[in-house]
Amino acid sequence: MAIHLIKRKDVDFILKDGWYCEVSQKKSPIGVKVKSGDTIYIAQNGYAIFGKGIVDKVSSFELYSLEEFIHYAMHKSQVDDKLYWLSKFKAYSKKLPVPVIKGFEYNLINTETFDFAIPLEKRFLEQPSWYYLEDDYTFTIPTSSENITLHIPTKIREAIYHKYKIVSDEHIIDIDHFVPRSIGGPGNIIENLIPISASINRRKSNHIPSKLLDYGEFFGFKKPNGFILSHDKFYSDNESIKLGEKIVQKINQEDLSIIKNIYKSIRDFHFPYLTKII
Repeated sequence: MAIHLIKRKDVDFILKDGWYCEVSQKKSPIGVKVKSGDTIYIAQNGYAIFGKGIVDKVSSFELYSLEEFIHYAMHKSQVDDKLYWLSKFKAYSKKLPVPVIKGFEYNLINTETFDFAIPLEKRFLEQPSWYYLEDDYTFTIPTSSENITLHIPTKIREAIYHKYKIVSDEHIIDIDHFVPRSIGGPGNIIENLIPISASINRRKSNHIPSKLLDYGEFFGFKKPNGFILSHDKFYSDNESIKLGEKIVQKINQEDLSIIKNIYKSIRDFHFPYLTKII
């Protein structure tokens, strides 16, 4: 059976059994040769591999208009991902008439989110989103568990769910990076994680907690003009995001014990009640 690697720009680091899709205009999408029984490794683009799954079933389609594509997505597809389809509708509707649309769906089973992240090799950092790997290819698993990574390991996620007595497949609560992963906030230390409702998580997005910016002085950075330190103050302007990213880079270079203490102090400043739970 073949081995594949796919990269995704936006991921939530939670792999689940289910149907996924690849679609392209004019020509067949990369990966169309995937077959039942193949192994697929999943990575975040530009970062690392964080999980895998086994292909159970594959089905292909070929459509000849935007109307056909919309009807297929809404009524025939087995992929239950409205945001994915909406993004395709928007992209394809910009250029009318739409040429032939080719794609395939594949059902992943036995999915697994790793408790470690495997950094992408240089050759996998190029443009293609789907790679066919050698039959004897093996990934080098990191030997140290003290490396800071963006993804949230399954064991940590389950530990937080257990503390809150939450069943993870009910989707009532998300486990969120308090210092956003978009600026390098780690996911594999519990000190930077927070249980949060899905709707609040979407609104929070990549907003920067004011306590993180307050730490900038420790690393020689000036605070933004008009800066306010408050438990309910978060920043989303470009200046604060860029500054937050620089501060996080400095924090993540410290020893692990210091890293944990800093992220815990940031989280606890904004949510002190969590100190008794996680």
